[in-house]
Amino acid sequence: MSNQQTMLSRVADSLYWMSRYLERAEHTGRLLDVHLNSTLDAPKKEELARIHRLQQCLSVAPNGIDTTEGLLEHFTFAADDTTTIITNVTLARENARQIREQLSSEMWTQLNTLYLSVLAARSSGLWRSAPHDFYIMVKEGAHLFQGITDATMNHGQGWHFIQIGRYLERALNLLNLLYVHFQDETWLERGDVGTQRYFELVAILKSVTAFEAYCKVYNPNLQSRWIAEFLLFNEAFPRSLRFCVDTIQASLLTLADATQRNRGTRLYRASGRLQSSLSYDEISDITDLRAYISSVKEQLLDIHVMLYGTFVNYPIETAL
Repeated sequence: MSNQQTMLSRVADSLYWMSRYLERAEHTGRLLDVHLNSTLDAPKKEELARIHRLQQCLSVAPNGIDTTEGLLEHFTFAADDTTTIITNVTLARENARQIREQLSSEMWTQLNTLYLSVLAARSSGLWRSAPHDFYIMVKEGAHLFQGITDATMNHGQGWHFIQIGRYLERALNLLNLLYVHFQDETWLERGDVGTQRYFELVAILKSVTAFEAYCKVYNPNLQSRWIAEFLLFNEAFPRSLRFCVDTIQASLLTLADATQRNRGTRLYRASGRLQSSLSYDEISDITDLRAYISSVKEQLLDIHVMLYGTFVNYPIETAL
């Protein structure tokens, strides 16, 4: 396929969702691993609070789970929940299977290996005896797939749909995390924090693998305000909101050139407006963090809808 030809909408759709599902599986695995470590020897009341927060981060209503063991089993293997690891790895593999010819053999092998490893860990009971090792396997499996994708796939239209799916899902997951953990104006406070709050802030950073990166920019003296600033506006950290939106915008512009689409459509105006806003906004300008997060999340969801209307589910006359 030359760069001037438009990719089949069903192929773009499968690549986009394959990437989103795998990113979601990795995110769930990381949240569960952080929860597992942070609740060791925690009082029952604190454990319950953490369980409810984790469910909120995954946009799941409280479902009666009140133990860490129940939480881990549900969000790892429940087949009827779209946030669980097994569901998302299975859906990522199914989307990859439908467009198998678009992937390198190394990509398919890695995704298949991850899928079979998750199934094997359940049947053998490995995940129950060594859950930390299991979640590391899930995270590393997803990272390896992303690295193999970048190293073995042409960086053409298909690769850009994978990029958009990955970073859109990552940005939404990050916004959910911040929305849940910064529920009041305590994020504006400065100075020493209590022990419990300190470990909660560590858990927030580790939930997006940002602890070391944050400490290199600021210092280990964790402050909610600095954490929000780092995760929203840092342009170099690959899991910050700004980095995600910059990457989405870059891929959208490349797709516009490759498919000869007008950069003045609603999709490009919306993504450009969001990128520009994040480039110039500062944490000191934000008085209501949750309202700000909700606004950005709504814009990202609009971009998802407009992306579909532009490349996947568009009127036939626009393609003639």
